[in-house]
Amino acid sequence: MRALQLAVLLCCLPTLFALKAGDWKTCSQSAFCRRGRALAARAKEAGPTWNSPYSVDASSVAVAAGEATFSAAVKSSVYPDIKFKLDLQVLQDGVVRVRMDEVDGLRKRYDETASWALIADPKVSSNVQWTVGKKDVRAVYGDVTVVVKYEPLKVSLLRGGQEEIVLNGGGLLNMEHFRTKEEPTVAAAPGEESAQEVLEEKPNPAAWFEGEEDGWWEETFKSWTDKKPKGPESLSIDIDFPHHGHLYGIPQHATLLDLPTTAGESPVFDEPYRLHNADVFEYLASSPMSLYGSIPLLYAHAASGSTVGVFHVVGSETWIDVAHPSADASHTHWVSESGVLDTFLLPGPTPAAVAAQYARLTGAPVLPAQWALGYHQCRWNYISSDDVRSVQHRFDEEDIPVDVFWLDIEYAEEHKYFIWDKKSFPDPVDMTNDVEAIGRKMVVIIDPHLKRAKDYPIYKEATELDVLVKQSNGETEYEGWCWTGSSSWVDFFNPKSWAWWRDLFKTTPLENGKYSWLDSTENVGVWNDMNEPAIFNGPEITMPKDSVHYGGWEHRDVHNINGMLFSNQTWQALYARSDPPKRPFVLTRSFFAGSHRFGAMWTGDNLGTWEHMAVGLKMVLANSLGGMSFSGADVGGFFGNPEPEMLVRWYQLGAFFPFFRAHAHIDTKRREPYLLDEPYKSILRDVLRLRYKLLPVWYTAFRETSVTGSPVLRPQFFVFPGDETGASIDDQFYVGSSGLLVKPVTTKGATETTVYLSDKKPYYDYFTNSIYRGGQKEITRDPFTLRVALDGTGTARGELYLDDGDSFAHEHGQIVWREFVAESKGKGKSKSLRLKSTDLVTAHLAEAVDGVALATYDPTNAFAESIKNVKIERIAVLGLGKKPAAVKTDDGRALEWEYVEGVSSVGKKEGAASVLTIKNPGVFVSAGWDIIIE
Repeated sequence: MRALQLAVLLCCLPTLFALKAGDWKTCSQSAFCRRGRALAARAKEAGPTWNSPYSVDASSVAVAAGEATFSAAVKSSVYPDIKFKLDLQVLQDGVVRVRMDEVDGLRKRYDETASWALIADPKVSSNVQWTVGKKDVRAVYGDVTVVVKYEPLKVSLLRGGQEEIVLNGGGLLNMEHFRTKEEPTVAAAPGEESAQEVLEEKPNPAAWFEGEEDGWWEETFKSWTDKKPKGPESLSIDIDFPHHGHLYGIPQHATLLDLPTTAGESPVFDEPYRLHNADVFEYLASSPMSLYGSIPLLYAHAASGSTVGVFHVVGSETWIDVAHPSADASHTHWVSESGVLDTFLLPGPTPAAVAAQYARLTGAPVLPAQWALGYHQCRWNYISSDDVRSVQHRFDEEDIPVDVFWLDIEYAEEHKYFIWDKKSFPDPVDMTNDVEAIGRKMVVIIDPHLKRAKDYPIYKEATELDVLVKQSNGETEYEGWCWTGSSSWVDFFNPKSWAWWRDLFKTTPLENGKYSWLDSTENVGVWNDMNEPAIFNGPEITMPKDSVHYGGWEHRDVHNINGMLFSNQTWQALYARSDPPKRPFVLTRSFFAGSHRFGAMWTGDNLGTWEHMAVGLKMVLANSLGGMSFSGADVGGFFGNPEPEMLVRWYQLGAFFPFFRAHAHIDTKRREPYLLDEPYKSILRDVLRLRYKLLPVWYTAFRETSVTGSPVLRPQFFVFPGDETGASIDDQFYVGSSGLLVKPVTTKGATETTVYLSDKKPYYDYFTNSIYRGGQKEITRDPFTLRVALDGTGTARGELYLDDGDSFAHEHGQIVWREFVAESKGKGKSKSLRLKSTDLVTAHLAEAVDGVALATYDPTNAFAESIKNVKIERIAVLGLGKKPAAVKTDDGRALEWEYVEGVSSVGKKEGAASVLTIKNPGVFVSAGWDIIIE
């Protein structure tokens, strides 16, 4: 997108902030990460002589009848008495599941992560057969071969005979088994009386592989000591991509989309990428540090265009080293604190195929309410009901569009969520109704920490129900410190908490007399913040790892899953709040694989700097690859007071985030768009209007991602996988399949920018219609204007999806999904261009709606009838080769049109494209029609 020009150059300096890096661990301060890196160092030092101690017992291989599943016993040469079991499955779509667990151990490893992340048990293929050989087990389907080598254990996925994904090829698999803590033996010192004794430690014969004891039973970080009664239980695995030189994913990190190295020769970072959900406020703009969410999904991409992926289903803290042994190969080493090996190999072979395979496992992103795609105005905090009304009035007075107003924590009395501070908000329902009266919505924050106060009904009921997280003894409520002061946390792993939490959001009295949110409405959205969980007096500002959840599991086992369950149950509560249900809006800060089923997320407490603006885009792209398409960053930066130029640039970027919200810290100056001086205020007004003009594009893109799993924002490699030059580009992107290419400006003082075009098709400047070589088609609304951007063959195609935008009636076929095509007909003087609108639903019943295969479709359904009179008021055709002789409907009705000479889409010329504008064509957005351009 060409940048909006600024007439004034500014030189204001932003407020400076600093990350307190010492509040969070490095790998060397984390015992299990330290052990994992030491294992890799020993393997590297040993070179070719290093062999994994794990092997498959060939005599134990058992192939299931009628499905592509086999299991086998795995043994370790360093611990022959410890038993492991390996299970492999080929799923119906060709994905391979590799699972390994300890058998008959002293304790049970946490194995429930998949039950939270996956939408259902994956369906195993009944057509693929495993072949058992003397040295391996293998399965062949299409051009894919899966090989499980017995000794040492190695799992490979090959395409066309070439290894694409390899597990344990470098011998770094290590599942630390449960063991009994051995105290040093006591022996008499030589030549002395037995009364003088010394402590002797037994030599460890496994030290060549696992090293000496290091933080097995406890470790200390700053003032906190982590007791580990279960002992060591970490999981290490190396995953290599011998022919894929680019890696993307494993969000959330503030770094490049094409992940920089952390190991190997001259690594960019000296720390591994960490997945450990944490409240890292004022985070660095370039770092592998953990942030608020964790999705253990990795894409590997090759110069040939081949793309594969791995989904490593572990919910505990995980560190990942990344290296490139050569320009076209990648090595990764994953080290997790606990859990079983449960890894899905996604064979691709394209980025879209990997996204679809992941979506079939974890579910596709939920289709949001249409209003949620508008502009959201937030700050910490709007201080009163009158303040909210005043802000709304100013937006209307300045004719600046906005859809949603937000309330941060200060609305709640003593930060007791659900309970309004009636001094500042004496009329919360009336205030909300005033906002809703003109079609807008309110979003209110609900954090997971409950104030430990006897007069707080939410805490009182949670205590009575016994659904709060416990201390390490498994009995006493865990107590920590957060915004509410002394606080406890709901344990959403406990099924008893679910119905109770849903009832809290009811806006009518409950029959059982329990609390419900009467001071709310059925349209209020909810913001779930601080759900990592953030705990001010906890280690690394979070919950101690030896805290106990439902089922006796330690917090260390489920830390990264914890935040997802909070937003999951909030989404379920909003769904159950009304009858019939309305699409819930929930924003979460913490997330895990599968969180995309429950709403939106944002990149947390960023800074008002140019660097954070730029990296925010890279983070949103990475989050989108992880399924979190409904994502964005705080426009303007949460911290700091950006100068007008920066704020304008941030809005220009934010308007092309799927989730578009401005937010600011309580100590910042107010910066609502109407407060800016001219020309900045008018520029922001135009940016916001552009967002609303393109809402049909956004909504159609969200429908596509809710069915296919392909992200709403698509990086260059995703759209053009065969273009090696564009494989690392992360400062421009495409919006769905619309053909809309966006290049924001994120550098100070810039008045122009360079856009990279992967192909030779014509690309049209959205604002000037100038033609460059590239291009597809885009559909915009003004209120409905169809813009047809012809490609290099003089044709075009696009889609438009519509429904009521609020309910779940789309799951019952109450939709309109149209295809618009421009195609050439005839030759010579009889050649014409035909524009057509046709129904897509009938021919694609299984793909029209996420998770629902429609049995039939009625084009005259109630929703379609409700918009049958909505016209397409104008059609603009860009790139015609010459002025038409006539423009008419297929029944011969002549249409009014005008033509401006310009460059044709066919050929090599650049410059202002020709524009044919058809005025009031008399056709309708939900109906079929043909227009002939002769």
